[in-house]
Amino acid sequence: MLGNWRKHGEYQTWLKSKLISLMPEHEAQIRYYGSIVEKVYVLNLDPLKEVIVPLYSSIGRPAQNQPELFRALVVMVHCKTQDPTKFVNLLRASPVLSAICGFERQTPGVGTFYDLLARLWLADAPQKEIKTPKSKGRKRPKSGDKLKPKHPGIVKKLVDKALQGRLIEKRPERILQRILKECAVIPSSKLGLLGNPDNLAVSGDGSPLLTGASPYGKRLCKCHTQGIYRCKCKRSFTDPAANWGWDSYHEQWFYGHTLYSITSADSPNDLPMFLRLVQGSRHDNVTFVFSWVELLNLYPEFKFSKALLDSAHDVYDIYRLLWANQTEPFIDLNGRNKGHSIYSGPLTVNAFGVPICMANLPMRNWGFNNNGYRIKWRCPHYKDKSQCPKQQECSPSSYGRVVYTKPNWDLRLFTPTPRDSKAWKGIYARRTTVERTFKRIKLRMPDVEVKSGGFGKQLWRQSISTWMRKLRY
Repeated sequence: MLGNWRKHGEYQTWLKSKLISLMPEHEAQIRYYGSIVEKVYVLNLDPLKEVIVPLYSSIGRPAQNQPELFRALVVMVHCKTQDPTKFVNLLRASPVLSAICGFERQTPGVGTFYDLLARLWLADAPQKEIKTPKSKGRKRPKSGDKLKPKHPGIVKKLVDKALQGRLIEKRPERILQRILKECAVIPSSKLGLLGNPDNLAVSGDGSPLLTGASPYGKRLCKCHTQGIYRCKCKRSFTDPAANWGWDSYHEQWFYGHTLYSITSADSPNDLPMFLRLVQGSRHDNVTFVFSWVELLNLYPEFKFSKALLDSAHDVYDIYRLLWANQTEPFIDLNGRNKGHSIYSGPLTVNAFGVPICMANLPMRNWGFNNNGYRIKWRCPHYKDKSQCPKQQECSPSSYGRVVYTKPNWDLRLFTPTPRDSKAWKGIYARRTTVERTFKRIKLRMPDVEVKSGGFGKQLWRQSISTWMRKLRY
């Protein structure tokens, strides 16, 4: 069961007084850890209690310092270490770092951290696995191409299940997803850092994440002593979930996982809303189906109006999935899918879904009609019909010929915002927000300074400088 839970306001008051008491002797350390102090001071962990209460028994010895332990994990990542043993030694050697985490007396042991991590991951800890090593076994894709899915038609099967409400996957990281939501995404939304929650645009993509484990495993046999170096004997793998994937940007194979992120695209802060780790060989369109369903279940309070995706998601079934949620797709066309349109109506259209008139000219987009849910197109010479070579054959109306296209004719071709238009390109340009999310996660960029209310960075720096002056003089 959970013990005493110190609220965030109480922690803030205690931290200020504690750092003041440490200021004369440890001023250099406080300045050195200034950036992490700014982070944890505004990180409200009060919503965390409701999330983790079901993970503890209602009887027994109360668990102490749970918000402090979770805050210590944030500090540990900031200190660029993932080893609880090293971090515990660092805490015990630095009273400033221990105070930042919120530990008043004795710092916890290594086992306490591992116990918390085991509770947050709803599955058994990954173990070594003994199996036969596998090679890439697949043909190298062409320059700029993505790796094709292993099973053709798998996206259609998954989307059909998702639309029937039967695609439910209980991932072991679902508690971590809720923590991300309650402690980061929802507070950011209240501060206006994500955009309008009733009209939210998101961007999704995957990025290679290499593992430190060997793709060849550790030999358990003694074949090499007999001169056999390429045996097919089973080996020990420390990361059994990793496998070979294709990095289309660098055009090379990688061994590891794929990090998939869905990021808010309406603000310049590039803040992720959903993170998922899958095998390196899994195609992005397969991962998107699972991620989209989980995203909708995780955030019922948000309305996702636009989805910005790259050409790896250019599959008709992805459009069906977005259409069911009334989410407008902004997906780049995949060059390999040219000529695979399902539209077979009387209109002649180009590759971007723009109708072609009798004079073989693309017609002018005249906006989207919400009542009829259709797109209006006008004659390209509507300003001066005398310039049209087909004036007599086209339409006698002074307004010029008008045609309509409906998205449900071909969800991929007739998008509500026409492809190749300035509006479409302007919205799709925000897709790169997910790329910057990956850059921050992988390279551990400095925190983005966000102007917000409350005790922010600037106020914190002014306050800490004031305390130092008072203590010095």
